[in-house]
Amino acid sequence: MKVLFRAEPGYLMAYQLTAQKTMKIAGDHLALLIQWLDTGEINDYIQMLIENDFINMDTIDQEQADLKLLAARCQETLAPLRSMSTPEIMNIELTTRCPLRCPQCYCDLHQGRDIKKEAALAYIEQAAHLKIPFINLSGGETLVYPYLTELLEVISRKGLNSAIAISGWGFDFTRLAELKAAGVDQIYVSLNGSTSEVNARSRDGYDLAVNALRLLQSDQKVAYHINWVARNDNVADFPNMVRLARDLGVNSIVIIQSKPDASYVMQASLSPDSFLQLANFLKKHDQQEIIIEVEACYSPLRAYINNYYLWNRNTGVNKGCGAGRNGISVDVEGNLTPCRHLLYPESYASIKDYWWKSELLDKLRGFEDNQQEPCRSCYLNKNCVSCRAVADKVEKNIFSGDHYCPIGVMEK
Repeated sequence: MKVLFRAEPGYLMAYQLTAQKTMKIAGDHLALLIQWLDTGEINDYIQMLIENDFINMDTIDQEQADLKLLAARCQETLAPLRSMSTPEIMNIELTTRCPLRCPQCYCDLHQGRDIKKEAALAYIEQAAHLKIPFINLSGGETLVYPYLTELLEVISRKGLNSAIAISGWGFDFTRLAELKAAGVDQIYVSLNGSTSEVNARSRDGYDLAVNALRLLQSDQKVAYHINWVARNDNVADFPNMVRLARDLGVNSIVIIQSKPDASYVMQASLSPDSFLQLANFLKKHDQQEIIIEVEACYSPLRAYINNYYLWNRNTGVNKGCGAGRNGISVDVEGNLTPCRHLLYPESYASIKDYWWKSELLDKLRGFEDNQQEPCRSCYLNKNCVSCRAVADKVEKNIFSGDHYCPIGVMEK
């Protein structure tokens, strides 16, 4: 089991990376953890941590001493405004090359660039030092990158969690065996429709994606998921996607907000009716059947489905756009950006310097103080930080309200 703890202002973050479980340990729970570290007495909270594999009773004395030091450090740890003390997610753009021809993408197999292996390895080394637990490797087509397995091996050796996003191109039993041997933790397959016809409205490679999912299903050795982009032209098909995903045995479906295309145009953004159709399905869905997750940057949907009469569960640093709050990205040139869709490359001596010194990250963290319409008047604005890439690329204002958010035109 891969487990990582790190100190945050007033609390500990615990990551059980093998099962992708995350826990915030604060207040009385932090006191109970410290009590166990001091006395060895197992209380109900410690028993829960043991049952969920956050704590192993065979932990050596040095590991317990390190955890005790971390718990004490919570009182002195600082973080930027509305952020964690250091990122918990880092995306590395490995390549801009891809063999597919998706309708709204700019990638080409024979044109584009790959990140230098040395640059990618240097960032992974920093991530391990800073205890950044989740490393996402993306493209273009991730499998095109010639040093993919080498990066995965290093991530695994450092005790971090790796995730790759693929289309299914170039994926067979031999490639899967290589990825497993390298220690890949999560594989996300991009698929936008339950049929080739629906998928083709926004993506190429339906058969490649389904074949990849079937291969992963027959193997059952790696956690695998579907990345599904919510669009006005595929929402009606989503119940069929859920059935297909269940039949293919996927661990989860991740709902992704549609982003601007290569020309900075929003294609097929959800209408209010489509938004409600999807949201109402999610509210009624049984997570025991198959897990459906909504990515954090699709904050309007998360805020809407988690809203109750007197409270809203969509809170904390993960309630919305995580750019500069809990995540960063590395572009193919080796520069740092707030996320892979916010194309503001900056060069700093280290991730730590970027996290604390970037004026752009400071501005992103202040979005709530500068909200414009329709976000400012929205009844969910306290529980939503809408995608800044949409505002930046389409509305040319990183602080604008999200005019492509259906909630902005809906009554409570």
